Amino acid sequence: GDRYSIRSSGGGGWGDPLERDPSLVLADVRDGYVSLEAAEKVYGVTIHEGTIDEETTAKLRGKK
Repeated sequence: GDRYSIRSSGGGGWGDPLERDPSLVLADVRDGYVSLEAAEKVYGVTIHEGTIDEETTAKLRGKK
């Protein structure tokens, strides 16, 4: 009957950052949680003029 709760102040996350849904990364950029530079370097998501650059993102993530 025990219950555990984990609260994170941000940062750590779970799983491979390159597997994160690019639209969620875009939302975090728009909300100011992630910079454009971090989106590209950490998450492999290139954002240009407020939208995801699908081709460059695929290349960064090793999918093309």
